[in-house]
Amino acid sequence: MKKKLLIFIDTMKPMKDGVSMFLENTLQLLVNDYEVTIIAPRYSDEIYENAKLITFPLYKSIGTDYGFSKYNRRIIKNEVKKCDIIFNHESLSPFASSFFGLLYARKYNKPFFTYVHSVDFELYTELIKIPVIVKKVEKLFLRIYARWFLSRETATIVSFPTIEKILRYIKVRGKFETVTIGISDIFHPGQSKFSYKDKTVIGYVGRISREKGLDVLLDTFLKLNKKYENLYLLIVGDGPLKDIFSGKKNVKVTGFISHEETSEYFRAIDIFVLPSLTEANSLSTLEALKSGVCCVNTDVGAIKDYIKNGSNGFFYYTKDELYNLLEKLIKDKKLRKKIGKNASESVRDFTWENTVKNLKKVFEKYK
Repeated sequence: MKKKLLIFIDTMKPMKDGVSMFLENTLQLLVNDYEVTIIAPRYSDEIYENAKLITFPLYKSIGTDYGFSKYNRRIIKNEVKKCDIIFNHESLSPFASSFFGLLYARKYNKPFFTYVHSVDFELYTELIKIPVIVKKVEKLFLRIYARWFLSRETATIVSFPTIEKILRYIKVRGKFETVTIGISDIFHPGQSKFSYKDKTVIGYVGRISREKGLDVLLDTFLKLNKKYENLYLLIVGDGPLKDIFSGKKNVKVTGFISHEETSEYFRAIDIFVLPSLTEANSLSTLEALKSGVCCVNTDVGAIKDYIKNGSNGFFYYTKDELYNLLEKLIKDKKLRKKIGKNASESVRDFTWENTVKNLKKVFEKYK
């Protein structure tokens, strides 16, 4: 008989982000060994095959595309009582349904695991327009809550060691396990259906918002574009700051597109740049690496766990360094190819099969 796995998640299809993609890719493998129930906000009427889906009405959060659900404590209590394992993907917030999931898990002695996709006390406050003093107070509050929540569960699962270090720094106690996220097989080196003949394509993939530092990338590109005629800036994604790219020569913004189209655009990019001010895991960087693209990144979050500077990618620390690095790579196609080849080889084992295999090992370890 299959064990019953209860999943809490605060974003799902049709949303396209790292958390919803994690669920889609792991769910199709988890259902082979578990009877899965998902508790989530109601973003749409879509369903997941082979899994029971319980959705609650959604209240949008101010200033973001996400929100909190109007959860039903009785339903959460009943589902926790029935399950064998609880696997949480929700943001670390007392307004999330997983707050009651954890309380009932402790009451009924059920193993409870949280996969930390992002360090919310660092990221969420950057997504909304609020006064600086309010940001500081909210960040402190979220840190305290994260410490309280994660220290009371069975174990916290992180994708890379640096995430554990960040959480240990804010005094999260308890057990940690590392399970690396997978990267879809649709991301691989090769020819793209999108052609930018005789152009060196500098690209970014992700949300177009303040915390991504895209103003620095745009300013740097515009300076280089005056000096070199064969450049093209490709911004794959959408977001509130997309208008900063309007009317700029040799610049394209795709808007929201499918995962499949994103993989095609990665194969069209010669140099991928992630100028983010803050990140936890950068899924787009991992996808760029697997696509065999030369990556240039800020040294934030867990990126240093999988990019080795000068081997499979590069880090920069100032605007001038970004300009000099990009100019060097624009001129040196052989170096770009060498770094890109190293990049794809460095993440060869980052598969969803390995992710699920290691998740099962964690669940069994604490049964």
